[in-house]
Amino acid sequence: MVETGYLNTVTTGAGGGNSSAWGASLLRFGTDDSHVDIEIAPPNRSYSSLGGTSANGWSDAGFIAKYEGGYNANALWGVNAQVTVPSGNRAFSAGGPQYTGNFNWGYTLSPEFAASGTLGFNALNGYNAAGTTQGYFAFIPTLELTAAIPGSGQLFGEYAYFSQAGLGLGSKNEFDFGLEHQLGSHVLFDVEYGFTPTVLGGQQQHYFGAGLSFMN
Repeated sequence: MVETGYLNTVTTGAGGGNSSAWGASLLRFGTDDSHVDIEIAPPNRSYSSLGGTSANGWSDAGFIAKYEGGYNANALWGVNAQVTVPSGNRAFSAGGPQYTGNFNWGYTLSPEFAASGTLGFNALNGYNAAGTTQGYFAFIPTLELTAAIPGSGQLFGEYAYFSQAGLGLGSKNEFDFGLEHQLGSHVLFDVEYGFTPTVLGGQQQHYFGAGLSFMN
């Protein structure tokens, strides 16, 4: 499966601006073991006007392994691990390797409704005031609710909590809403809108995204 799309984020407040990313965001490969897949997150082409300064470049690349631990008639669960390498341009790079471990779950509430979530443990990096790379930890749990709609589609709403929104920053909350619609047997289209009600450094974020998934 190949997932590609576009995301534009507007940051309001002093030093705010627009940032966007587009490109092949995920390549997913099955394996001989039906419980395991391997994923590559190629660099995205990125643009930013934050702080009144324009920058163009590439983001970091990521490598992921996912394992489905088990399932029953209503639920499934598993884990995945990801490492991100500092391959991007400085304006869009974490400056060092980043490591993520997630526990993932999903539960079917009814033929139309389902819930899913993640418990994410993240060893991240960022640039400090001296311009050098510094590590920090963030716990990121999420909860998503989906509702099937006629015509091979579904609505979704997701909440995410970040125990640390960035290097030297406090926690933040994020909400995301969208629509997924299947176009034939191999293509999935989605649109989404999200926002962060938390004010950090006098700033808030709003974003819009759209994507396509090609499955074979």
